[in-house]
Amino acid sequence: RSSTAFCTVSYLGVLMLARGRCRGIARAVGAARRPQLQLRYCASNDPIDKKVKAETAHEGQTFSWQVKALSVVTTVAGVGGLAYAWRLQQTGVAAVDVDIKAITDEVFDTCDNLFVFFLDKAEDLQERREDLQRTIAAVVDEPSLSRVRYYHNIRKEGDPPPPETDAQAETPEGRKPIRVVMYKGQRKTPIYIGSEVPKQQIVEFFAPLSEDISKVKTPKLVPLVSNTSFEEDVLNASKPGKNMVLLQMYEDTCFLCFLMRPFINSLSKLLSEAKVPLVIKRINIEKNDFPDRCPVARGTPTFVFFRGPEVPGSKWEEFKPKDLCEKITQVFPGISDETAKQMDELQTAVTRRFQLFTQLVMWTVELQKLESLVSDASEGAQEEDGAFNAVVSQMMSKDMKRLDGLWDNIEHLQKEVEEVEHDALLLGAMLAESVASREQEERERLTPKQRGLFARKR
Repeated sequence: RSSTAFCTVSYLGVLMLARGRCRGIARAVGAARRPQLQLRYCASNDPIDKKVKAETAHEGQTFSWQVKALSVVTTVAGVGGLAYAWRLQQTGVAAVDVDIKAITDEVFDTCDNLFVFFLDKAEDLQERREDLQRTIAAVVDEPSLSRVRYYHNIRKEGDPPPPETDAQAETPEGRKPIRVVMYKGQRKTPIYIGSEVPKQQIVEFFAPLSEDISKVKTPKLVPLVSNTSFEEDVLNASKPGKNMVLLQMYEDTCFLCFLMRPFINSLSKLLSEAKVPLVIKRINIEKNDFPDRCPVARGTPTFVFFRGPEVPGSKWEEFKPKDLCEKITQVFPGISDETAKQMDELQTAVTRRFQLFTQLVMWTVELQKLESLVSDASEGAQEEDGAFNAVVSQMMSKDMKRLDGLWDNIEHLQKEVEEVEHDALLLGAMLAESVASREQEERERLTPKQRGLFARKR
């Protein structure tokens, strides 16, 4: 960018110089013609003629000063441009012109394929400019990185310290490496760029991630979509004349996604039976990057409405069961009152699923505590919070693989709660009998005097 500025200044200087010379020639011709006019009209002593001569001399002096000034500016700019070009050649840095804007929440929430430089202070934008340019120049011409956008973030007070870096990863001038965080989909990876730019690592990170859904079991009415199949399964499948598509972007570790899983299955079945021209599909954004022409979603669950490849997908703000049902009835006002009533019953039943799941987790945690006491393994038992979180994660992972609807799932959870409750009560009774048996054995080993004291204490 600096070399471009030098060349621009040089070019303007030449234009100004040429323009000035043309004016000088015109004035010289005019000065040569004026004596002829004086002879023709015999007005050599005319005061006006004297004034013209004075102005001509002054203009000549001014033009001479302008020529000298422009010559100096042009020479300095040209030499500076050549020197800068020689430095770029010596350091191996190619000239690039990429605008590195400041990252914002709006950019992060709506854009993908981000390459963000994390700088310690605002001055680093200029002080580390050659390092930034060298990094971008190494990857900007790579075809597979054509969608990457470059931003910077200035470290603020209270930000967590960056992780330790390899002391050998320094720039050619011996400065500390530049910290970069790459974002694609829900993935992010920090790298440190020193003397060499890890181009291959950058290319591999930004390679699209797509899940192999060929062997994944999914409900027939809520098919799974991948990054690779998105164009066919969503964009082309929602063309005019076909059913529109509501794509749920979810994660296996998202609790609300887990809670809504059987609800979405039952809702999709209900809409199909009611002949509503809408198909609900899912894409796991933990295992897929954001497909092209699909909005970015930093939070899950997120629902995106598609009406063919010619119309951009619209991201719905509604994500809770009740709000989602109300949104669908607004978009499809022809839904019958009976169908709307059944949708309301479904969204209400999600609360019951949450209650049963909570009971199942609590009874499972208590059962694990009793098992550790019976087996005398209390020393290796987890802390209560750790045990609770472990049980929740395990049960969520298991439930996300199920294909049942909401009513079947509620019935299943009810049976699970009853079974684990029964096991916990049975194990508690066994533990009580074991404690009573130990107390009886200890009393039998006491002397008559000790038994009397023991009796009086009780």
